[in-house]
Amino acid sequence: MKRILSYLIMPAVILISGTGPLILSASEVSTGQEKTTSEKKDNKKKVIQKKDKEKPVVMKYEMTVTATLTRKDTFETPQAVSVIDRQKILEKAPNNITELLSELPGLDVNGVGANQSRPVIRGFRGQRILLLEDGIRMNNSRRKQDFGEIPALVDISEVNRVEVVRGPASVLYGSGAIGGVVNIITKSTEYDLKGTELHGSLGYRFSTADGQNKSNANINGHFGKFGFALSGNFRNAGDYYAPAGAFGEIELAKNVAVNDTGVKDGGMNLLVNYNFSTQSQLTFKYEYYHAEDAGFGFVEPALYNPGSARIRIQYPLQEVQKYSLKYQNRQLGFALADHLSFTAYHTGNDRELDMNIFVPFDIPGKSDAGVNIQSENFTDVKTSGFRLELNKAVKTHVFTYGFDAFQDDTGNTDTNTTCIVGFGPRVPVVDNTPLLPYATYRSIGAFIQDDMSLFKRTSLILGLRYQNVNARTKETPGLEGETLVDSTDQTVVGAANLIFGVSDHLKLVLSAGRGFRSPNLIERFFNGPTPEGSGFQSRNIALKAETSFNIDLGFRYRRRNIYFESTYFNNTVYDGIRIASTGETVNGMPEYKDINVDRLRVQGIELEGKIYFNFGLSLTANFTHIKSKDLANPEIPYVDTFSSKFNVNARYEHPDRHFWLGYNLRINGNQQDVQLGDNPIGEIIPGFTVHSLSGGITLFKDRLFPMRLGLIVGNLTNALYSEFSNASFFRPAPKRHVVLTWSMAF
Repeated sequence: MKRILSYLIMPAVILISGTGPLILSASEVSTGQEKTTSEKKDNKKKVIQKKDKEKPVVMKYEMTVTATLTRKDTFETPQAVSVIDRQKILEKAPNNITELLSELPGLDVNGVGANQSRPVIRGFRGQRILLLEDGIRMNNSRRKQDFGEIPALVDISEVNRVEVVRGPASVLYGSGAIGGVVNIITKSTEYDLKGTELHGSLGYRFSTADGQNKSNANINGHFGKFGFALSGNFRNAGDYYAPAGAFGEIELAKNVAVNDTGVKDGGMNLLVNYNFSTQSQLTFKYEYYHAEDAGFGFVEPALYNPGSARIRIQYPLQEVQKYSLKYQNRQLGFALADHLSFTAYHTGNDRELDMNIFVPFDIPGKSDAGVNIQSENFTDVKTSGFRLELNKAVKTHVFTYGFDAFQDDTGNTDTNTTCIVGFGPRVPVVDNTPLLPYATYRSIGAFIQDDMSLFKRTSLILGLRYQNVNARTKETPGLEGETLVDSTDQTVVGAANLIFGVSDHLKLVLSAGRGFRSPNLIERFFNGPTPEGSGFQSRNIALKAETSFNIDLGFRYRRRNIYFESTYFNNTVYDGIRIASTGETVNGMPEYKDINVDRLRVQGIELEGKIYFNFGLSLTANFTHIKSKDLANPEIPYVDTFSSKFNVNARYEHPDRHFWLGYNLRINGNQQDVQLGDNPIGEIIPGFTVHSLSGGITLFKDRLFPMRLGLIVGNLTNALYSEFSNASFFRPAPKRHVVLTWSMAF
């Protein structure tokens, strides 16, 4: 308790961002409580009138819907929530939304390159993080535990804002939200029923790190009750280079290529809607994404660890098509619901995965001798699902309830080729046995939540969900005669979130709840050589679902131009799934299985502060410290993220918004709670410090075709470093580089 109290009263660290009051429409925060154009204009007039009567207020109020499914000021939301708005997305010009997350408290990055990076929340990653697009899950039951779906499926030019819930959110979103939720909210159209409007934009991005060229175009408008939006994008990025230098015990004498970090990808989106009224709308959306030549990323082992295995993992192709139909009515007036939102969707996700592994033999004079393992996998996942949400206000209560369901149908082919090289003619051994049978993965859930106002400045949110998940194998070519398996998990989870207002400016927050994650198809049914070629993974159909219990305790202070927040969290995962050695061998290789371990605990502190000045300057900062442990085996380190992180951002914007300048500093501490064995990096994963500069200018601001030019200098000091999850399998970050952006609206 003393440690918790000391965390909560640690001195504030100052943090900055943005200028001017921000009034968000619900369409910008996504859930169906949108405002008409006339309502927006009325709100704008009220803000102007209020500013005439009072001194200028420059605090940036951020709205969120993901944490509670109701539109709330983040200051009043009884969970740890972070929001990235459209302005920051435009100014940072990232490859995808994951690159923005490292600046947030509790967030980390897994993966490298323009295409393959994924989020980490409070030490949880992959399938323990739920990735959403406009509230609909993107997670793929066919991916391995450590690799969730890639956020790059949603192009950054389509993103209006990103909302991150730090901590479990299984009550509202079901399986997979043990660590948290990342909701990518895309652009929408206006809800004006009269007249005709047409808008559009063009954009271009160039990066020196990978010689990247990217372009995008968008046109949208409405004709009376009909609205539409059509957009497209294309990107061609090469492999980036890392700088010379030292990182731990690894030393690079010159700049080196981080291979397979480039990509050729692009897509298109079509949205059509019909407004029955200002409060009722039907929307159809089609999304297409195509990527070629992406990869896991690697540095040639000969450059930093001669004699070690060479592991190359590539994704020659990924193609995704998604269809969704959404109906919203924000003024039902029914006895059981005031607001209704129903979305049905279907996704086709095809992917190729190639692995090429060379394990050298330690034989003098035979540097080219070893075992070469090649595998090719093609996966086809088709997902169909729906989500129904209803809201009802009754006096001091707002009830939110609904149902959701989806089913993944998967098929795949596998080819594995093993060859001994360096000893005469090569004699490849080919095996076409599927490593995973065809299967279905079905999930059905129902939830209810009561957001109640207890008394002045204090509210309590109680939630409950029932979930049923079934995984079933099907007849599979190459596995004829194999016994079919039918496995079901079901559970009930709940959450209680309290926010107590000590005053109008000081809030205490207490959040407690359970999360869960049902084992995916890989964990249940995979049977074959591990991707790294170092062992054989056997299936474990007896796996139980992971569950978790999380507590957040903290406070928030906000007054005029100052904001500070402190949060202590403790998340314990029961029956956590980890791959472990069985001590046996299969086909001469050591055997591994996914197993349930007793308890995994992650705890830490997040501090966040902001200060805004009337003359255009803003400062922001956050600090995170995370500690994790396998309580069943406390002597064996269990960690999936940094130990500590400190971010500072300074930003100046001209009062008339003609230009802006920014500076960012990130410091990651050493991570010593790891067992790296003979890894060339050494006994710890070293910390690092990264600086970046950014700026931009607006041209023809009040003209018909306003333009924006942006400049970003990343890794200003040209430091050699690697994010935690990319360090042990050494994949360093890009060297000093420049990003140039241009955009025009009409």
